[in-house]
Amino acid sequence: MKIGICTWSFTNCHAETGQPLDPYVPDDLARMAADRGLSSIECAPGPILDKSPAELDAFKQFLADHQLDIFIDTGGSNYAEDISPLRTALEAARQVGARAVRTTISNMLEGDRTRFGLDGWKTHLQSLVEPFKTVMPLAAECGIPIGLENHQDACSWELVQLIEQIGSPLLGVTMDVANALAVGETPEAFAQRIMPFLKHVHFKDYTIHPTPSGYRFKRCAVGDGVVDWPAMVSLFEAGAPDVQGCIELGASQARHIRILERDYWSTYPPRPLAETIDAIRTLHQASRPPEEDWRTPHERDESMQTRVAYEMEQFERSVAYIGKNL
Repeated sequence: MKIGICTWSFTNCHAETGQPLDPYVPDDLARMAADRGLSSIECAPGPILDKSPAELDAFKQFLADHQLDIFIDTGGSNYAEDISPLRTALEAARQVGARAVRTTISNMLEGDRTRFGLDGWKTHLQSLVEPFKTVMPLAAECGIPIGLENHQDACSWELVQLIEQIGSPLLGVTMDVANALAVGETPEAFAQRIMPFLKHVHFKDYTIHPTPSGYRFKRCAVGDGVVDWPAMVSLFEAGAPDVQGCIELGASQARHIRILERDYWSTYPPRPLAETIDAIRTLHQASRPPEEDWRTPHERDESMQTRVAYEMEQFERSVAYIGKNL
């Protein structure tokens, strides 16, 4: 499976400390990928659209010379009212010949849908159908798939139902592997359900830290956390052999998943009990000692240099693990 690197593995501390390479600059991200033998990059559309024609040509030539694919990412919390960010991302993707565009469909995190409620969340998903139907012809014109990311908000069957309602073969899922656990699903069960619609994969891992109401998910290097990566890659290679992935180490703040609270479950439709048990068992068995610090250097307000070192060490460990084990 071809694997690259996503901008969102990093924070702006690289630019703020004057590092030689800034992962938020696509050219620098591409250099980081090329230097480590990775297969792709994933970045935001803005820096692509800001390039002059000469800069764009030079960037595309670098990608070609180093056999790097590119993915574009965007997000929308209010696509029902304004889906223009997705159109903008598709335009950037067309300019660089991207393999896919990834998008979020809400700004919720931690599996916490209580501000919507069960019916409100269903209404939110239904409100996306017509806007996406209006943008899929542009995706077809560009020849570029769109992957809806499970951003600690939507369950696998909800994404499948939404995709089927919109009805375009170019619309599918960007699966963030560890995020499946934030909505009470194991990565394996989530992947099997969305596999026919898979467009791209985010390689994210978490260490799991127990709390009275659930678990905190703390970012870590791929291979250091809860995900069984050999099993997941085997699933992807068997079910969607042409799909690629990107390392996306994610948030600099731990996510608190209150999966042991009744309110958490009140916004989810009924599901097979066995799958719920499997997910909670996975979290329980992966739990770290309660006294272990769940905070990142960013949450401890450590220096920018310390944060850079933390992010880069996780990136290098992820690359090494993937090269050795996957």
